[in-house]
Order: sequence, then C-alpha cells, then structure tokens
Amino acid sequence: MQDSEKKELAKILKREMKKLTDLTENYASKDVAIHEMEMNYLRTVLSLCYNLLSFLIALKVEQKRDKKPLHPEGKRGEKKGWQTRIYMSLFGKLEFSRPSYWVESIGKIYVVDEDLCFPPDMLSYNLQELLGSNGSEVDYRESVRLINDLLGLSISGKASERNVNRLGQYGDAYYEQKKVVPIESPRHFSASFDGKGVPKIKKKKATEPSRLKRLGKGEKRGIMEMATVSVTSNFEPRQRSVESVLKGLMGSPLSKVEEDEKAIKVQPTNGWHQDVHRRAFLGNQAKSIDYGIKHIKDRIVHPDSRFVVPIDAGIGLEDKVLAAVEKYNLNQQFDGIILDIIHVSEYVWTAANAIFGETSKVRSAWVREMLEDLLNSKTTKVIEDLEKIVVKGKLSKNKISKVQKTITYFNNHQHKMDYKKFIEKGYPVSSALVESACGHLVKERMEQSGMRWSSSGAQHIMDIRAIKQNDDLVDFMDFVRRKDRQRSTKMVA
Repeated sequence: MQDSEKKELAKILKREMKKLTDLTENYASKDVAIHEMEMNYLRTVLSLCYNLLSFLIALKVEQKRDKKPLHPEGKRGEKKGWQTRIYMSLFGKLEFSRPSYWVESIGKIYVVDEDLCFPPDMLSYNLQELLGSNGSEVDYRESVRLINDLLGLSISGKASERNVNRLGQYGDAYYEQKKVVPIESPRHFSASFDGKGVPKIKKKKATEPSRLKRLGKGEKRGIMEMATVSVTSNFEPRQRSVESVLKGLMGSPLSKVEEDEKAIKVQPTNGWHQDVHRRAFLGNQAKSIDYGIKHIKDRIVHPDSRFVVPIDAGIGLEDKVLAAVEKYNLNQQFDGIILDIIHVSEYVWTAANAIFGETSKVRSAWVREMLEDLLNSKTTKVIEDLEKIVVKGKLSKNKISKVQKTITYFNNHQHKMDYKKFIEKGYPVSSALVESACGHLVKERMEQSGMRWSSSGAQHIMDIRAIKQNDDLVDFMDFVRRKDRQRSTKMVA
C-alpha cells in the first residue's frame, strides 16, 4: 500500500477503535446489562469490518483501474465505462463503482469482480451458505430472521428463496462430479427407496378466476407429486435371533423392528448403518433408483462384498431395482430384495382384526404365531392357513376381502420374504432407514403448514437438504464458487 492508503487505513482503525474504547470506558463506570454490552460490541465490530471491507474494495478498484481483460485471440477488452455494483456482505450492504469491459465471444467483464471472486448475484457466498442452510430447514421468511437480527441486515424471505433455487440448480452437477470413496475390503451395503408425497401448486386453468375461491367440501387447493428417496449405506452384519426380531415386532401392533432398526436419526453414523447417503428426486422414481444402485456400484470393490435392498412393496420399485442391478453388472454382489417386515406385520394385524375383532384377547397370540412362521420363512404355510380361514370361517364379505388382501400381498411378494436367511446373514429386515429419511429429507420441510411447491422449487430445496444432511455443504459451496468462476478470463495490465 502507498503512504496515503496506509494513512486512510490508520484513520479508519483509529476511529473504530475509539468507539470500542468509549464503550468499554462507559461500561466500566456504569452498570449495564451484559447482553447490551455483547450486542453493542458486536455492532461496533461489524461496523469496523464494514469500513475495512469498504476500504479494501475501493483500494482494489483503484489498483485495477487500468487492468484490461484479454480476448481469447489476444485482443484487449474494450472499456465500457463505470458501473455500480451492490454487494451484500456479512457486515452490511456495500455499493461501489468499477470499470467494465466488453470482450468478444465472452461479453461484459468486470475486472474487480473477477479478481476478487465476487458472486454473480448480490449475496456474498458466506450469506448464501448461511441462508441456504437455514432456508432448507424452515420457512423462507423465518430463515432470515436470526441472521438479520444478529448482523443487522435486511434480507427478505424472497431473497432467501431465490438463493435456495440458485444453489439447488447445482445439486445434480455437484453429485455427478463428487468422487465416491470405494471400500477396498469386503463389506455389506444397503440401498433403500421409498416415496413421499410433496404438495404441489395446482396449475390454474385459463377459465378459473385469478382470486382464490372458498373451497367446497372435500376440495383441496394443491395436488401431490411423489418424491422418491434414495438412501445408501454400508454395514457390518448383525446377528440376531428370530425371537429378538419377533419381540420387537410384538411391542405394539405397529411397532418398529428392534431398537437398531427403528427410525434412524440423520447423522453420518448410527451404530449399524454407516456412511449414510441420501437424495430425493421429484416425480422420477427411475432416476432415484438408478442413482442409488450406481452409488453402491461406485463403492463396491472387493468381490466378496454384498448388498441388499430393503424396500416396501411400492409400485414399480422392484422392477426398476432389478433393471439397475443388471445395468451396473452387480448380479454377483446382489443378495436380494428384502420386503420390509414392518409393512408385512401390518398386513398380519389387518387380517387378525378382520378374523377376531380388534378387542379379541386371542388376537395377539395369533399374530405372534403368524409372524414367527413368516420370520422362519414359512410364508407358504401362512398363506395356506389364511386360505383355510377364508373357506371355513364364518366371515362377512368385508372381512373376507381384508383377509384376501393379505393373502394376495404375501403371494405377490413371497420371493422377497426369506427372512430366516436374511436374519441368519445379519441383514436388516426393515426399510426403516429410508422411511426415516422420507421424514427428515422431505416431510419435515415440504409439508409445513400451508406450503405448496413448484416442481423446480421442491427439487432445489430437497437437493440442498440432502447436501446438508450428507454433511457436504462446505464442499458444495466450494463447488459452486468454482462453477461461478468458470467464465473468468485471463487478465493483463
């Protein structure tokens, strides 16, 4: 820095430090609440940082006043005058002018913006990361409240929404280039898929009035579109007995399977499933399944590694899983699809309620016997027992229909119900991991009160939520900055 610039810097520091000194002397002589001290110190420090940042930007503008961008063919850019730039920093809004140039085949270039790596929009990358994280968790208006209050800013909820949509556009590209770390040693993997409805904005017909009308009975403003969640992980086989799994199932009519297979909190490891990786794709079940199976493919190295797919009986899941296994040549490592035992138990309870009634004292014992047979891979016996009840039992048509529904379910999915084998191999027999992810990744944000989503808005926020829950946010922001810089040009003095 030149002497004049050093003097200007010293002037700024002296002025701001005097504010801190005056505050401290005032607090030393008076009784002031500690929270007031904290906030006033913070405001003063933010003011210091704001003035230092303003000083440095002005300094850089002056330093690069005559620096011109270079045309790819060697020609210098044509100067187009000075233009104003607004930049929302952590310390407040800055406004400054800098020279602009025109470069053929590239367009308008701002040398200062390029050299200082300014983002393409107003928000600093630091604020983009903070707002992206907050906006993925809570209502956009609420997502800016704490930041505004703490930093003294005035960012709108709309700005937070635009930020999530901007960042969300990089979601696919980020995971396409992110290197998946393979596991060299023998390991077991799991890939699960499940659907969760997202409330969509209903498209207004041309004949409909622009204003919202009062809804009639049974009418809804929005529609639901299915998001398919993909969850992959690796795990060490865990030996359990049929009795221990049965005990978990019988805790209550709809209880989950064992403590370690219950809904699993969002965290990198949880004691069984490790390196949990999540994505969600709106209206594209095939893409979700392909993504999950490919993620397993990229991680499997050792020929003795195996993977399983615990899922429910959702429409289209099985065929697409098998197609993806074939596509990625994983047949040798694939140990099968496991039908979620929790959903199976629900069908057993439905049949029990139809046969005995919901208040019957013998109902639980019967359910336990049926589940024990199923867990011992005696599905054929269970089906035959239910068919005998339908033939010989004195049930109403409605109750017969409910029992028959259970029979049909077991007949259709018997090939995925070899639970004895799965338990002996130490595999998970429930899809609780992906069902938990449906809640954490989709439901908790997408189904907040009164919310309706566009297709792009829903996908973008699910991408940012996945990035955050996968603990990739810091690396993702580095990727965003690199992508934003790809149009940078070589500069010459």
